Amino acid sequence: MRIAIHPDDYTNPKTGKPDASSPLWAELLEKAGHKVKWVNVYRADILDQLKGCDGFMWRWAHFGGMGQIARRLLPVIENELGLEVYPDQATCWHYDDKIAQYYLLTAAGIPMPKTWVWSDKEQANKWLNEAPFPLVIKLWTGASSENVRLVRDHDEAKLWVDRLFGPGVGHLNETALIPPPCIYKRLRTAARVIFKGKYPLRPWELHKNYIYSQEFLPANDFDTRITVIRNRAFGFRRFNRPEDFRASGSGNIDYDVSKVDPECVRLGFRIARRLGTQSVACDFLQLNQKPVVTEISYTYASWAIYDCPGYWELEGEDLVWKAGHMWPEEAQIEDFLARLEKRQQSKRN
Repeated sequence: MRIAIHPDDYTNPKTGKPDASSPLWAELLEKAGHKVKWVNVYRADILDQLKGCDGFMWRWAHFGGMGQIARRLLPVIENELGLEVYPDQATCWHYDDKIAQYYLLTAAGIPMPKTWVWSDKEQANKWLNEAPFPLVIKLWTGASSENVRLVRDHDEAKLWVDRLFGPGVGHLNETALIPPPCIYKRLRTAARVIFKGKYPLRPWELHKNYIYSQEFLPANDFDTRITVIRNRAFGFRRFNRPEDFRASGSGNIDYDVSKVDPECVRLGFRIARRLGTQSVACDFLQLNQKPVVTEISYTYASWAIYDCPGYWELEGEDLVWKAGHMWPEEAQIEDFLARLEKRQQSKRN
């Protein structure tokens, strides 16, 4: 079979830890006797590039404009061209969209912290009069605790409501409440781009006409990340930043699996099976000594999964531990080829 792959490499140069899926995917596919075709989703002829292929793989991320391509292209490849796709729509349509995840997980009956999404300023302000402070507000996009903020009282929340339902914000830092920069600052930024080639580190995206908030869950010094790839669950704990309530992106990881709550593992399996995902990473906090999920993501740092000392498999109702390091790409390719073979067998029949 011929598998098309768009290359990726998200290795952080500061750490040097490998975080590129496509090279390992290609190596594993070729070892299994299949052909790899490298393609480029940024080209106008991407659909022509996929002719003669049986599958397509692209580990797209939440930056660099990849989302606007993936959300338009991947459904066509999966549903109209009929190729086996990783990630498929069940796996990634809600990626990096906290509002979509809230609706999805709530409809699926998955326990979450109490969450409120308001799209009307009058309703949002009315709710603030009875809101349980402190509470957490988030923008719908952002990773590693970006765009997540603890709001302590009504007056502070009112400032964010006025800004989000007014000129909008690009982030949830304190400076988001400062009036937009004057035209001279905008011209100065443009000049730096034109004459010095210095671009902003991140594209600025305007968020407005909504506010997303969750109840604050105190006494959570860490969260638990469970990553499920079909019938394998990898788990570890992530401790909060110093004097902060956020754990995602802290880099303070504990791989002692004896400290991982088995109920988080079971709930991770439940989420994966209920949503029908090829891959899902779930972030859990504790509420009344029971796990609740705050966010999910189809993709993650590969090295963090490999550093796990093993994984759990679910056999009936039992969690069975399998010791040994495993790259997530190994599991992804194993499952991808099984799905491809099943598809080919169905065509033969």
